[in-house]
Amino acid sequence: MEVVPAAALWILTVLRLPAAFDSDRGSVFRATILAAIACTLYVPAVYHGVDPLLGGHNRVGLVTLLSLLLGFWQFRSAILLAAVSDANVRRRQLALGQRVTFVVCTAVTAGFLGSRVEETDPNLPLTYGDQPGMAVFLWAGSAFIMWVCLDIARVCRSHVPHMRARAFRSAFTLIAGGCILFALVLVDRLLYGILSEAEDADSPAAAALNTFYWTGETCAVLLVSLGLLLPRLAGSPQQDLFGLRLRMLLMEIRPIWNKVLWPTRARPAGSTRHPISVLLPPRRNPASSTPRGDSRLRDG
Repeated sequence: MEVVPAAALWILTVLRLPAAFDSDRGSVFRATILAAIACTLYVPAVYHGVDPLLGGHNRVGLVTLLSLLLGFWQFRSAILLAAVSDANVRRRQLALGQRVTFVVCTAVTAGFLGSRVEETDPNLPLTYGDQPGMAVFLWAGSAFIMWVCLDIARVCRSHVPHMRARAFRSAFTLIAGGCILFALVLVDRLLYGILSEAEDADSPAAAALNTFYWTGETCAVLLVSLGLLLPRLAGSPQQDLFGLRLRMLLMEIRPIWNKVLWPTRARPAGSTRHPISVLLPPRRNPASSTPRGDSRLRDG
């Protein structure tokens, strides 16, 4: 079951690859690839295989949590850039996110390094949760992720009513729902840890919490992934069709253009560029970009 979120995130990462170095859209790509790395490392077989390569002692657990924290930070930044149109408010919230992320990552690293976690085990909360350093590692990371999820849901809820485009309203609604579900998944894990210490981990209540965890995590990832893809899926077919028709029309009039406006004898020596290329800029897919908090997003 844990393979499904990782696969969904890697697919989303590949789809966002064209925006990897875009200053406006790069946050989503960085968020997805960091989350994909974290989910992949969390798969038990991968966890046990990678940990020895990092020197053992569950160092892969630290890498996993740091990747997840940084991924959530980048995802929150992407949502703020897309939804918040007030530059001053957006700048303050981005700065707050940077400071909180630095403090939490520092606390998580210090807590992990102060713990004794020699034997490789993906279930760090259950196996080593009684150590003070590991408690800092787990609670600081969980609190940060929950704060990011609820803050993203707040931002989406505040800005959805102002969006006129149905695709963007649906996208932000799905993202908000996925973030709320992810926060519930974290609560589930905290309750599961408390319940496991108080009674048998195989009790019906513990089994129900475990089932909700795997189902909820998968659904949360799928909701967020679909929310990020929805504007692209909604806008691309119409734009691609318009671009195809435009190019076919220009191909039809190109012979006339050659004869009337671009005679062979008037072409500069060595010139290979045709004036029709002015009307055919490099192909782009505007709908693949992250929705921004400007008039194009709100007006559709």
